[in-house]
Amino acid sequence: MKYLLAGAVALAVHAPAIAGTSSSIPGNCGTVIVPTGIGIGVGADITNFNPLLTNSLYNAEASSLMFQPLLWISGATLQIDWSRSIASSVTTPDQGTSFDVKMRPWVWSDGVPVTSADVAYTWHLIQAFGATYAGYGGGGMPDIIKQLQIIGPEEFRVVLKRQVNPQWFIMNGLSQLSPLPEHVWKHFTSDEIYQHQSDVKFFQVVDGPLKPLALHVGQDLIMVPNQKWPFAKLNFDRFIFKFVDTDGQTVQQFEDGELDMINIPFGLWNAVQHVPGAYMVRLPMPLDYNDLLLNFRNPKVAFFRDVRVRQAMEDAIDQQEMIQLIDHGVGAEHWGPVPTQPPTFLTPAMQAGHYPVSYDPAHARQLLEQAGYSPGADGIMQKDGKKLEFTYLDTTGSVLLQQITLMTQAYLRRIGIDMRVREMEFNQVMALLNDPHADWEATGLGGGVGDYPTGELSFKTGSFENSGGYSDPTMDKLIDESTNQPGLSGLYAYETYASAQQPVLFMEREGVAMLAHNRIKGAAGFVDQLYNYYPEKLYCEAPQGKAAR
Repeated sequence: MKYLLAGAVALAVHAPAIAGTSSSIPGNCGTVIVPTGIGIGVGADITNFNPLLTNSLYNAEASSLMFQPLLWISGATLQIDWSRSIASSVTTPDQGTSFDVKMRPWVWSDGVPVTSADVAYTWHLIQAFGATYAGYGGGGMPDIIKQLQIIGPEEFRVVLKRQVNPQWFIMNGLSQLSPLPEHVWKHFTSDEIYQHQSDVKFFQVVDGPLKPLALHVGQDLIMVPNQKWPFAKLNFDRFIFKFVDTDGQTVQQFEDGELDMINIPFGLWNAVQHVPGAYMVRLPMPLDYNDLLLNFRNPKVAFFRDVRVRQAMEDAIDQQEMIQLIDHGVGAEHWGPVPTQPPTFLTPAMQAGHYPVSYDPAHARQLLEQAGYSPGADGIMQKDGKKLEFTYLDTTGSVLLQQITLMTQAYLRRIGIDMRVREMEFNQVMALLNDPHADWEATGLGGGVGDYPTGELSFKTGSFENSGGYSDPTMDKLIDESTNQPGLSGLYAYETYASAQQPVLFMEREGVAMLAHNRIKGAAGFVDQLYNYYPEKLYCEAPQGKAAR
């Protein structure tokens, strides 16, 4: 969810010069080691470097450090940070049909200039990947583009097939056209590129701050600075993502000095408050939500297709109690698809706290009765001899996620819904979600929003992230209107309907706090609310005569 000159017709901003290094030279850290998911949550293995194919935030951690975006959206301001964007300006002279983009000088790690031809190559590769492209459908991509014209080495024009909401397309569509190294990748077919998505050797030409050195499956990813990155100097020689998938293991390795920064597991909050030689960093609230993802394709849980059942499930969950008991008071309620902090894109009613659903267990029971359910001898609601019961796949490793699952299970039980729990590793769950024929019933991996939160990527029929197969003609229509109509009225109508429909169960989102060893400085500025990484913020002040590790 990001912001860009709402309501503007012509959008043109020129980037300032790249900021130079400060007058004081920070010390070099040598090697910095963090778990995957730093600033996000419980970690998982990195299995893919290709930014067009990343299907999890953990893979995106690596690819976002390797490839600089065409448009850098700041999580702190929800606006384009032109100083970090490859684009220097965007204009739409005809109110949302064509977009002219100028680029700043930038180079690949092999010294070859980044040009508009690299942007065009990205678009053609997205077309070739089709539905396997991770952002397929978001911002209308790629089908919404009629033509991409190269005007010059650092200038291009995107012409659309129809007039759209300029703010939406810039934030959700144009932002996907980050350049890829055509001079290297053009020698491979799209199928070969797909097959090399985890091949370190294939990704040696990058234009972001880091490039991969070695991937050890199940262990770690070692990255090193891109010496051609035209930004601030990095104050470390190696950056390692270690694959640690349990909270206890993460804390233990931090205490043993094997990790330099970690997320503080809320389940172990009290245990880590006084770790010697470390300091805590509280990060701003992430701009996403937790969810309970439902499989609408599975006939065994066909009751999920009844909106009254979904509304009842949402009404049963006491999000405020979860925030207080699990998140130590650091969290935000979510009753719809648009995050509440900041309230930039919330409807006026939602800003006042009024949603179509909210915590109301008595209303939840009424909804189930209206849907024809009555309690059986064991208290579980049933209709036509079929109980309201389903199996929830809980990802292993996180005490916080386990606590969320247990509380959700208890809330649903109180209104007569039996949620059984089965534990499974994160990558196993992802494999099931990527298979439209898999017979899973429900899970929860958290949901994200587009930079302009219109929902076409998550809830439109057939969209890439719509793993549960949700489909509703009214939802599709409202999403289309939010992307086509200028202003916020279309967006407001969509988010009101989505909150009432609950295509997933929207749930509270915990805040994030990190622990960093005292030798690591700048941890507070390393990651923002949109999981953008600022590696140049990290530095060390090693004692004189003591070598960096």
